[in-house]
Amino acid sequence: MHALLADLRYAIRRARSRSGFTLIAIVSLGLGIGVNTAAFSLVNAIVLRKTPLPQPERVVQLYLGRGDAVTGPMSYPDYVDLREQTRDVFGAISLSKLTVTPRDMGDHVETIMGELVNGDYFPMLGLRAQMGRLLGATDDVADGAHPVVVLSDNYWRGAFGGDPGVVGKDMRLGGRAYTIVGVAPRSIEGLVPGLAPAFYASMRMLNQLEPGIGNALERRGDHGHFAKARLADGQTMAAARTAVARYVADMRARYPDNWSAHDDLLVIPENSVTVNPLMDKAIVPAATALMVVVALVLIVACANLASFLLAQARDREREIAIRLAIGAGRRALVRQLLVESLLLSLAGGALGIALSALSLRLLLTAQLPVPLPINLDVGLDARILGFATLASVLAAVLFGLVPAIQATRPNVVETIKNENAGAKSGGGRRFTMRSALVVAQTATSLVLLVTAALFLRSFAAQSRIDPGFGAAPTGLAWIGIPSDRFPGQRRQLLIDEIERRMRELPDADAVGVIDNLMLNALNQQGRGITVDGFEPPKGERSFGVDYAVADSGFFDAAGIRLIAGRNFSATDNMSTPRVAIINENMAREFWPKGNAVGSMFRQDTTMTRVIGVASNTKVRSLGEPPRPMYFGAAGQAEIPTVMIVARTRGDAAALTARMVSTLHDIDPSVMIVQAKTMERHLAAMVLPARLGAVAFAVFAGLALVLAMIGIYGVVRYAVTRREREVAIRLAVGAAPQSVVRLLMRDGVMLVGAGAILGLALAALMARGLEAILYGVHSTDPLAFVAAPLVLVSVGVVAAFLPARRASRVDPASTLRRA
Repeated sequence: MHALLADLRYAIRRARSRSGFTLIAIVSLGLGIGVNTAAFSLVNAIVLRKTPLPQPERVVQLYLGRGDAVTGPMSYPDYVDLREQTRDVFGAISLSKLTVTPRDMGDHVETIMGELVNGDYFPMLGLRAQMGRLLGATDDVADGAHPVVVLSDNYWRGAFGGDPGVVGKDMRLGGRAYTIVGVAPRSIEGLVPGLAPAFYASMRMLNQLEPGIGNALERRGDHGHFAKARLADGQTMAAARTAVARYVADMRARYPDNWSAHDDLLVIPENSVTVNPLMDKAIVPAATALMVVVALVLIVACANLASFLLAQARDREREIAIRLAIGAGRRALVRQLLVESLLLSLAGGALGIALSALSLRLLLTAQLPVPLPINLDVGLDARILGFATLASVLAAVLFGLVPAIQATRPNVVETIKNENAGAKSGGGRRFTMRSALVVAQTATSLVLLVTAALFLRSFAAQSRIDPGFGAAPTGLAWIGIPSDRFPGQRRQLLIDEIERRMRELPDADAVGVIDNLMLNALNQQGRGITVDGFEPPKGERSFGVDYAVADSGFFDAAGIRLIAGRNFSATDNMSTPRVAIINENMAREFWPKGNAVGSMFRQDTTMTRVIGVASNTKVRSLGEPPRPMYFGAAGQAEIPTVMIVARTRGDAAALTARMVSTLHDIDPSVMIVQAKTMERHLAAMVLPARLGAVAFAVFAGLALVLAMIGIYGVVRYAVTRREREVAIRLAVGAAPQSVVRLLMRDGVMLVGAGAILGLALAALMARGLEAILYGVHSTDPLAFVAAPLVLVSVGVVAAFLPARRASRVDPASTLRRA
């Protein structure tokens, strides 16, 4: 310990005496370890976190499926039947559903996300309230009779300042007062880790929190409820699967319209789920790719450290030789050099942790075009600190050991006899360990540059996709209308009044309504239809098509053309036969001869006549293949929620603000779930591509900067060791330009070698990314030409700067000093 402390003191003195070298080494490592720690924090919060459930091995998740493929959550009536038929196997079945509702704050309205749960939800979790009580069986008895909420810890601290007297107070949600009965424990995750609900309410309050949704708890086809179950005492997973198989067979026999021969209910052990069965196939590979990419950045940073240490070892040859000659042990010298590299690495790790915390704070507070409350626990904990420390120690040992061993193996006699040993000596091998490190840095940087270029090209391709609507500046207001205050005809009269007032706004050119606007990631709806002369897919009773309810003004407001037939009219109401406007895709699929207008199709038992054909739009995603879709007439359906669409030639954001003000003037009880521009609505569809492109561009830029530092360091070190040679060349009349070319040559050659190796590695990596690229091939010529040009240009500049500086020295002063 005494020797280690002495080595540490000596290392600190050396670091202070070589402040420039120390600063560059620490910053390089700090950047590399920082991005790795930030990435690990995200992966830790999303993928590696431990479930808070007690005895998670006895908990299963239940999902509708087809074969082994998870297709989605279940309906409330299906859950009721499941609970009754599996009481002997499952001790409790919890049910939850996300909801978005406005909270009336008096002077303004805040849209928040909640989670609706059944009476078994909290008991199954086995958690206790940190204040007050949680919801239980007595809160899950009658529809609309339980206006109580439990606050999440995050919302309690943020919105109520952690007030311990919050229990018993009221908060207004959806125009109704709800009593706060407790605060949930901090450990509870919610339905989706990272998406923290503000509150928990009884599932029986669904119609109040989402007015106009109708009898959603009675609709067997409304699949929006996520279920978990805990095995009863003495029951096994095999017994659970057997009981569920009996239940599925019963559902297929009793409800063939809702349960086809291919439908199943999958029993998935809790410990087999990383985040959510519907998301795991995308999240786990994305997390793996993220860690691989940031590991490449760390390798570049560590290569810089090794390169700096090798240069330092070469400069200290004479010092090391003298210490060995007077009796110093080689093990003690290696230990001392490792302590020096460990000091640099730990300092870099500390800087990396600070940079990681800053970058994550900026990321989580960024304004994203999605109405989701991101709440990831990315604070420092033992696992994250352990990761950063381990990365620092490994960087010191793996990349500091070779320089330490090399430095302690000099030819002692020859080195001491050589008066110019160290920084002033020349010669040596042309291709050294430092050269190899520069080639590796350059190759790794090029891999990241090519990858970033591919993702940027993919994002650009997605951004250029025409969604088929919303090209003009447009304001959107998503509202909920209380069904108890506006039943039946009163509801339609209110919608008519809202549209009339919106059309009177001076900058509104066209106004319409739709219940569910296309490309809405939070809510996608479909219907099963049959068409005479067409047989549904094997095992199915109908064709699945997308569906929305709209009025006659919607198509003009959204910029959708009517290609054939007519628009909806006032005569299309509850007392007239059902009509629909279909898109071109649906017309081509079922009426390829062009005779769609006037034709009929059946939805459930209702016959619907096609009165028009509209131009195609993207429905669920920008990259989707053509999808059939039809629009029902707003006058023939009660719309659960209403999206007001207003087109303008002016500022869409300003129009949206006026729309909100107008809605408050019409009736304060109208819930404004969300107000935004069409541009922001569409931006949510390319958000994953944008985040991926930005992340890879940042990592590639960071690796490029680190590689530039490495190239600069190699050339600068070579120049320093050739000071005498350069001075002599200048003294005998060599042109400065020729000296610059001579000194740059080795650095540029290393960049070229790294670029060639990097192109080969980038081609291999790009092939693995092809499945997640859109509109761009993995061998995209632009990416594979632009990235090397950028890299070589930066490498040439990095080599040119020290070479030009050396060519401007005074030969006489240099020779006297040498």
